[in-house]
Amino acid sequence: MVELTPQPEARQAPSEVRSIQYLRGFAAFGVLVFHAAERAGGHFGLGAAGVDVFFVISGFIMWVVTCNRTPSPGQFLWRRVQRIVPLYWGLTLLVAGVALAAPWVFPAMQVTAEALVKSLFFVPYRDHTGLIAPLVIPGWTLNYEMFFYLLFAAGLLAPTKLRAWLVTAALVALVAVRPLGDTANPIWATYTNPLLLEFGAGIWLGRAWAEGRLPGVRAGWALVIAGLLGFAAAGASGVDVERARFLIWGVPALLLVAGAVSIERRGAVPNWRPLQALGDASYSLYLVHGLAISATVRILDMAGLASPPLILAGGLIAGVVAGLLTYQLVEKPLMKLFKTGLGGTRKAGPARPAAPVPPPAPTGSR
Repeated sequence: MVELTPQPEARQAPSEVRSIQYLRGFAAFGVLVFHAAERAGGHFGLGAAGVDVFFVISGFIMWVVTCNRTPSPGQFLWRRVQRIVPLYWGLTLLVAGVALAAPWVFPAMQVTAEALVKSLFFVPYRDHTGLIAPLVIPGWTLNYEMFFYLLFAAGLLAPTKLRAWLVTAALVALVAVRPLGDTANPIWATYTNPLLLEFGAGIWLGRAWAEGRLPGVRAGWALVIAGLLGFAAAGASGVDVERARFLIWGVPALLLVAGAVSIERRGAVPNWRPLQALGDASYSLYLVHGLAISATVRILDMAGLASPPLILAGGLIAGVVAGLLTYQLVEKPLMKLFKTGLGGTRKAGPARPAAPVPPPAPTGSR
């Protein structure tokens, strides 16, 4: 058993949790490898576990940024909208426009008014293939994120001491009633999915961080190793992850994140600029990597060079470059515009908002 050594309660959340940024970068890159390997005819299913890491991170960050200064539900949601919506909407409208103007670019995509509206407003629906995913497929995880934000915003009305309990109870209740409804219904299937429990786990981890009740560096490394071994064991076993994803990938994700923030709580995480840059761009990387991989495959096809090794290598390079460029040229300017030009403020909040970048359970490209 790991003994927890209480620390003085944190009076102010850190300006940035560096280990979280690194994990976001690793998780986004894992998703990239997952899809690049798939397009190359291979398989790296473990990369899809990035979504589980991101859901835990999301719960952690939501607690950390609100535990000292409680915003109103409206303020909280507006900050989430500023962080999530501009890039996602822009990309969704761009993809939909291209699909309508040049159908050959996305031959498997069917753009309808209903699909566009539901994609933009985070309403789960089944596309013509039966997949529960919006026009920009990675946005399926944003449906979970936005739902969690709404639930957490409601929890902000409760006293801080009760907030984690009430939000967790709501998440558990939603999962508990899943067998009572029709899981063929995309809304019911999404908002009663056990994946929601990963957000709850992140909340309790964030509370432990804020109250200084995390283990020391050695125990932190033990948790990191346990998480990685858990992922490795799941990958080697060949088990059907989706049957119990919260346990098979969610628990290792929690161990990994818990270990990383425990190590950082003692100030033991160095500043590695490449990992920082990848973490900063993780949301952009997550949203655009599929398009970058598809473009790479087409270029290699036209050049007669579409071999599996080149598809994999080219997809990885194109995905990272596209993510970094999108972050610098699109995401950052959009965030600045929303903060300074639409009633926002230049003053930074108590902690860096977490971008949901989470890897796809739905696989394949349109």
